[in-house]
Formats: sequence, C-alpha cells, structure tokens
Amino acid sequence: MASKKNSKDVYGAKGKTNVLMFDPDDLVIVDDPAHPLFDERAKLPVSEALVRNIMHHGVLETIIVRKNPETGKTEVVAGRQRVKATREANKRLLDKGCEPIMVPATVRRGDDGMLAGVMVSENEIREEDAPLGRARKMEKLLAMGKSEEDLSILFGCTRPTIKNTLALLECCADVRKAVDKGQINVTMAYELSKLEAEEQRNKLASVISAGAKATTKHGRARLMKEAAGKSSAPTKRQIAQYRENVAEQAAEGEFRNATLLMLDWVLGKRGQPRIPKS
Repeated sequence: MASKKNSKDVYGAKGKTNVLMFDPDDLVIVDDPAHPLFDERAKLPVSEALVRNIMHHGVLETIIVRKNPETGKTEVVAGRQRVKATREANKRLLDKGCEPIMVPATVRRGDDGMLAGVMVSENEIREEDAPLGRARKMEKLLAMGKSEEDLSILFGCTRPTIKNTLALLECCADVRKAVDKGQINVTMAYELSKLEAEEQRNKLASVISAGAKATTKHGRARLMKEAAGKSSAPTKRQIAQYRENVAEQAAEGEFRNATLLMLDWVLGKRGQPRIPKS
C-alpha cells in the first residue's frame, strides 16, 4: 500500500511552517498606547464588509502572533481587524446555531523593535487594485454566475459602488485613465459613462479643471458635479437661507409650490430655485 505524500512533496514546496488555529477571543489585541505593539487602528470600528466576508469565506489571510514572554498571553502582531471582525462574525454565527470560525496564525519571534517593524510593514507595504482592474474582476465574476450580492461580499463594498465601478468598462479610454490617475473617482466616471464617447472627453477636461480649483474635498466633489452638468446637493446653510426666504413669502400667500421645488433641489433634480425677496 503506497504511503500518502505530505503537502510539501505534493506541491513541490521548498519548506513549510505551522499554521495555528485560534479562537479569536483567546487572542490579545494590544490597546495600551505605551506598548511597543500598539497601533492606532486597534481603535477603529469593526468593518461590516469584513465581517460579512469572513462569515462567507472564513479568514483567508493568516495573522501574525507572538507569545508575550512576561504574561504568557498570545498577542496579535498583525491582523487586528481580522480578529475583531471574526469575533463579531462568531457572535452572529452562534446566534444562528452555526459553528464559530477560527483565526489562522503564524508565530513570529523577536524583540519588541523587530516585531513592531513587522506590524508596520504588514499594513503599509500593500498595493491595491486599480479601479479598472477591480471592474474587470467584477465583470469576470458576474460572467461566472456570481450575483451583485456575492460581489458586495467579495469586494467589501456596496451595490452602488459595484454599479459605479462596472460603469468604468463603458467609459472611453481617457476617462478610464483619469480614474487610474486619481483625477476623478468612480462615481464621477459613472456619471460620464451615460454620455457618448466624444461628449465624455469634452466633459472630462472641464471636470478635471473644476476639481483642481477646489480647496476642500467636499468643494472638489461639488465643483466636479456641476462641471459634469449634475446638480450638487445643497449645503445646510443654503437650505436654511432658502427656508427663510420661503417663510417670508408664504406669509403673503405666494410660492405655493416652494416645498416641491425645495425637495427637487435637495434631491439634486434641479438647481437652487430663485426666491426673490419682497
């Protein structure tokens, strides 16, 4: 009877390490700012997208842990958000009568300085997909029978984001390049995708130019929307001033449709209505 090959031989690997499985509640996430392994991201709220992904696929990427030589507890060096999300996922799974998920981990040994460097590198040395690359992956998965709900879990985003991202595939090359360069975002690309290719190129130049004039993130989005021909949502100050003007005129029985006009403005269906002073 032939003996079974181990995984190292089957895959032709040059070596192997042990992956340990942990109950996330048994792992310590350092929350003391004076501790060498403290990271501000430990305070971040749990990501709902990550929770849903873990409930669907489990923890795909191993975390890194170390045994604290003083306390004997297992501390998380890298992978805090995965541990926190798994804890939340397990609460929901247990409520449904399902088995909890374990967290895969590898052990790193070294002094505090070396492990602090590992912690930083694991989070900072990453390269995210370009938006167009994400769009092509989404399109491929849809063609393979995945639903938009599946994509929202796999990519950790909302359905509107999926729609906006897929719209990149309908944009002309100039618009796609502008997104990859960070000159416009996928939401703006979605608005431009509704136009013919030549009109996309014409609008693109004015949209980029408008964005360059802004001094704040909110202002940039507003100016770019206006340049694309889309009304921006009004600010709270604009709405308050408009309501004040309407109230003055309402006392005289005028502007009966003012409320409807205001709703259209707030919903971005029209520009700011003109309400003349008495």
